Amino acid sequence: VRKPAGYPPGPPGWPVLGNLPSLAQNAHLQLTAWRGTYGDVFSVKMGLQDAVVVSGKDAIREALVRKAEHFSSRPELFLMRRNNHRNGLVMRPYGDQWKVLRRFSTSTLRSCGMGTGIMEDKIILECQHFCTALKEKADQPFDLTHLLHNAVANIICSMAIGKRFEYGDPTFLRLMEMVERAMVLFITAHVINIYPVLRFFPVVGRPYKEWMDLSASVHKCIEDIIPQQQKSQDVSDEANTIVDAFAKSVELNSDSLPDQSLIYLLIDLLGAGTDTAGNTLRWGLLYLVTHPDVQTKVQAELDEVVGRDRPPAVSDKPNLPYTEATIMEMQRIRTVVPLSVPHCTTSDTALLGYDIPAGTDVLINLWSLHMDPGSWDNPDKFDPSRFLDGNGQLQTNDSFMPFSTGRRVCLGEQLAKMELFLFLTNMLQQFTFTLPEGARPNFDGVLGVTLRPHPYELLAVKRG
Repeated sequence: VRKPAGYPPGPPGWPVLGNLPSLAQNAHLQLTAWRGTYGDVFSVKMGLQDAVVVSGKDAIREALVRKAEHFSSRPELFLMRRNNHRNGLVMRPYGDQWKVLRRFSTSTLRSCGMGTGIMEDKIILECQHFCTALKEKADQPFDLTHLLHNAVANIICSMAIGKRFEYGDPTFLRLMEMVERAMVLFITAHVINIYPVLRFFPVVGRPYKEWMDLSASVHKCIEDIIPQQQKSQDVSDEANTIVDAFAKSVELNSDSLPDQSLIYLLIDLLGAGTDTAGNTLRWGLLYLVTHPDVQTKVQAELDEVVGRDRPPAVSDKPNLPYTEATIMEMQRIRTVVPLSVPHCTTSDTALLGYDIPAGTDVLINLWSLHMDPGSWDNPDKFDPSRFLDGNGQLQTNDSFMPFSTGRRVCLGEQLAKMELFLFLTNMLQQFTFTLPEGARPNFDGVLGVTLRPHPYELLAVKRG
């Protein structure tokens, strides 16, 4: 992309490498620091590729809401193109096919119970299985990462094919292992998006090949499950799963859905949906075990409003403002997608006085929103009360955007909110979580596809 005269300024970089050496680890922190020098709109050089970084609530809303038509596409990443992930919803370029798939996905998720009692029942059922598994590990240190991610993934499976898996099911375990490994490898292989020629060199080529093989295996595994589901359903029946809804849509020719859209949509939901919700809960528990006063307040509110004789329900949410504020603070203090999913401009445009040409990669710095001292008092402090007014009721802050905003806002926002609320309340109703003696928690995080905590163990103590 040729830079115009009014292109945003940015930090100097190295020949060929650009600013990559400064962004190799925890890029969100460095980009937020550069915001202090260059402002809310500045440029960086990712190797040979130019990108614009947008920070702060005003600039982000200007780009993603008021100028959505210009800022709603996705960059053409080499890895995504090689394994056809641009056929899904998350990385598909903005255009007519994306609009068709987005409409289909939204209506399908709604028909599968998104935001309704149907979805709530599925999540509560999974919470019960999850808490039963927790009881088997009670009073002993353990890392709940895999158990938690499997539980969240099961909800996606229930929506997609109408079936949940036992946590020890070999097919399910293999699928989850492949998805998690692929998420880790993507970051290692990401350098190939910047320098594709490196795939021919062993150090980078090996993880690239493994990632491509894993992606194909995940695709094949889901492809094998779909015919089994379709054989067990009559297309005349009501569409209660994503697979059923897709079959009905094709049968009725109501939408010209792109080829392979179903499989890549399911991969998007399984990968993105599991990693984001799972890591938000992992961060939340890490903060709760290091802030036992907050955990105690949530439990006291649950005891008063819900009691111990029934599981918490979404209908309890209006009467649990401190609990809801705690979940919001979990999402704020450790934004699991701190740079959102990368955007790309569809045409020449301008933002806050700077000229940005078509085809420019755009990074939306959500971390800068949630850690901005101009919007939050003591942003580094874990304090749920910042989301409560003087009467103890929830209050909003227009710098809070954990699901991004605009046309590319997270498709699963309603599902994620329901999952976070029901999982956290069910866990804290039944358990008190503590750190093992001598444990030293690390809050730095590891930035990959999402910002995840370093591995840690905790104790789940059954409440009396």
